[in-house]
This record gives sequence, structure tokens and C-alpha cells, in this order.
Amino acid sequence: MGSHSSKKGPFSRIPEYNLDHFGVITILFNPIKYRSRYEWYHRFDEHMSRSNVTLLTVECIFDCADELDLPQQKFEITSPNDSRHLQIRAPSVLWLKENLINIAVKRLPAFVEYIAWIDCDIEFERLDWAQITIHQLQRYSVVQLFDIAYFLGPGGKKDVLREDYSFAYAYRHDWQIDARRSPTCLFHPGYGWAMRRSVFENMGGLLEFAVLGSGDLHFAYALINRIDETIPHSVHDDYRSLARIWGQRVAQLVGNGSSVGYLPIHIWHYWHGSRENRGYFERWSILEEHQYSPLRDLEKNDYLGLIRLNADRRKTSANDAKRLSSFEKAIVAYFRSRDEDSLKKTTPSINDPNTKLSVSDTLPPSRTKDVDQASDEYHEYIPLENTRSGHVINQLNATSLTNTPQFYHLQSLNTDHPSGYHNQGFHSDYTHSARQNLASELASITEVSF
Repeated sequence: MGSHSSKKGPFSRIPEYNLDHFGVITILFNPIKYRSRYEWYHRFDEHMSRSNVTLLTVECIFDCADELDLPQQKFEITSPNDSRHLQIRAPSVLWLKENLINIAVKRLPAFVEYIAWIDCDIEFERLDWAQITIHQLQRYSVVQLFDIAYFLGPGGKKDVLREDYSFAYAYRHDWQIDARRSPTCLFHPGYGWAMRRSVFENMGGLLEFAVLGSGDLHFAYALINRIDETIPHSVHDDYRSLARIWGQRVAQLVGNGSSVGYLPIHIWHYWHGSRENRGYFERWSILEEHQYSPLRDLEKNDYLGLIRLNADRRKTSANDAKRLSSFEKAIVAYFRSRDEDSLKKTTPSINDPNTKLSVSDTLPPSRTKDVDQASDEYHEYIPLENTRSGHVINQLNATSLTNTPQFYHLQSLNTDHPSGYHNQGFHSDYTHSARQNLASELASITEVSF
């Protein structure tokens, strides 16, 4: 970013941070091919450009389209010639957000000290959010990238359906936090987080075996050593045990929440289907009914770290083959049920003057000038258009990504190919992540497949 001399408020006094050291990652996997997801991505991409950050986009498509009756799978928003893009072909339809984030972080150049992973359906109220993020990361190991999120309806910013405080904001203000997200505990665990890269790597990356979602919830509660509260009792013991081990490590790294902060910035979340269709609670029943065990049912590729359903079990056990096939079909059905291109909303706008809210529909007062836990400085909100500043060249660019030697390309080769890499490199224990140096054999670092 350029000079802050034209800004008002406390953040006009923060140092000028080098955005070369800040890597931003977004993920798009969309097996049902909802058009709204692509539309919001393009808006988000432009917003990141105006924020003067380099965005690393990971787009994942699925090789099993025909057998699962999916729409034709092709890359929609990434290019094989753009080094800021990573194209991945996955063999199993799973919720891959956290797995793909972990893969993307390994691709960032070594000089990147701070990383952020952000959903590509949001917009920040300020364009200097990245500078503020790095400023907060001087004090905290991890920060959530907003204090309040406006969940928008099909009508855009004039159609606010809901206000959510960030999980980190609620935690730093000592509010009651409940993983069940009751009407009095409406704190959002996701949308966007940033961490010091060293901490991210020491925790082993994000928990990536939540193959139907809930990764944000697991992460947020792991930060305060309460991950057990996010896992239903009926889920397989392997899931709970592995999550607990990871969660304890996360909590230790961030001082059981003492090193968790937030940005005193609002965000907008754009509409892509109703919240009710997300099935945040119902989707757990799919894991339970299919007795999903990460240890038994997942494989992880040596070279990439990409996960898939266990192919060996499908070959050697008729019962497992039937169960895993049913499991994957249920996951696809869940993605269909989200109906993300629908414009039908079931909640009235809270900024509609004709809407009358009950007490239970409202949240605690949000306008606090004292953001002592967010920043040592007094905060004043500044209109988005006033946060533009002079252009500064960001050296975290296509060249630096291209020259990164840490990421590998596996081609989909037949078994009679001289290299013979067809579907090799998987381990049934997904925790195995040994890597090989295949740099001399790689043709590309922008598309990955099996």
C-alpha cells in the first residue's frame, strides 16, 4: 500500500508494512457448478487487486463427474498460464477447502511471513485491511479478519439479512461462546483468518479431514482449546481423537486463545443461496450414517498432500466399497441441496424499515469505540472510498510464484508410461505426508492431477 498520510484515525499511524511478505489464498471447488460462486469470485479477485495484495487462487474440479452425474467439470476462473493460479483435479468429491489451503501454503515463497485464507464471497469495508492485518499480527499469532459480518440477501448491500460478530471479537470481549450457535450466540467462526506462517506450519496446517465442512468451527474452537464442543458424540471415535490431538497442538501454540485477535473492520458476505440450505447441523448425520473414519477412509497423496477416499478399501472390501460409494453420493447430494443459485430468501432484511425485530433477533450493541483487545489504538471507521492510496509494486508476483521449488505437478499417466506415476503415492494413513523432490521431472506447477 502507499502512504497512510491521507487517512484519519489510528491506522494512519501504523508502520508501512511490506505486502511482499503477505500471501492471500482463496479456494474454489464447485462440483455442482453454481454460477453465483464464479460471479462472486471475479468480484473478490478485483477487490483483492484494489487492496494491492497478491491473491493465490486454487480451483479444484473433479474427475468423477460421469459416475456421480455431475455437470461437466472444467476450470472456470483460473488459467494454466497464470502463476497466481493453481488448478487441481481431485479424484473424490469431498469438502476440500482446508486440504487445498494447506497445499497452497506450501507453494508460497519462503519470504512470505504472513498468510491469510479468505472466502471468495466477501468484501472488506476498507482497502487497507491487509496493512491492518499485518499490524495486528505483530501482537497476535492469529487474527480473524473482521469484527462484524453483514450477511446479504439477493438485493446486495441494501438487503442485510443478518449481522454476525466474529468469533474472535466475541472471545476477546469475554462474551458467552457456544458451539451450538444458539440465538444468543451468533458468532461466526470463519470468512477469513490470517496467521504468522511459522505458527501455521508448527500446527501442521489446518484440520483437513472434515470432508463435509465445519473446518472453520473446528479451527476457531481449537484456538481456545474447546474443539471437543464442535464434534457430535455420535461421530466416529477416530474423528474425535484426531481432532483432539490437532486441537491441543493449536491451543498450545496460541496460548489457549491469548494470542488470538481480530480486525476492527466490517465485511459484507454476498448471497449464494439461503443459510438454511447450508445444512450446518444436518450434514453431520451423513458422517454418522456412513461411519466415516479419517484413518480408515482417507488416503493422502505423498507429493501434493491431496486427500481422496480410500481406493484400496474399495478394491479389497465389498462392504467398504458399498459404504464409500454411498458416502460419496451422499456428499454430492449435500452439495446439490445447498441450491446456491437460488434467489429465494426466507429471512426478512434487518435494514428494511418495514421489518420489526424481536428482542431475540438482535445482537448486543456493536458500536464500541474501545477496541482495546483488537488494537492498542483508538479506531475510527473510514469510508471505503477514502482508503485508496498510492500504488506500490508488490514483489509477491507471478515470477516469485513460478520460481518457488516447493510444489510439484503429477501428470495423469497410464501405467505403461515410462514414468509410471499412475495413481501412486497414496498412503491409507492420511497423516503420512512425506515429500519427494521431483523438480527435474516436472512440466508445470499450475495444474495438478492424478
